[in-house]
Amino acid sequence: MPCGGPAFMHGGHLQLDYDGDSANIEIPYRYPESEALPIMAEAYRIGRMVEEECGLEGYDYEVKQPVRTGDIDVAAARLGGIARWAQETLT
Repeated sequence: MPCGGPAFMHGGHLQLDYDGDSANIEIPYRYPESEALPIMAEAYRIGRMVEEECGLEGYDYEVKQPVRTGDIDVAAARLGGIARWAQETLT
């Protein structure tokens, strides 16, 4: 994976923005409850690839844990809960 390019959309469910010095993965809040687990697993897998290939250290600010050693279940529970709230409250 080359370390370049401004953005990468993966399967329509997450976006990786990379600017040479930092990277950011964004995921829309449309994956409630158990639907969030495969999305977060993919996000963490891509985050770990960016760490390896680009020499960056990933951190998930939503759940305050490093990407390399973080608990995907914790991250998925956070995303799933926010998504459920957003769908119930904002739609």
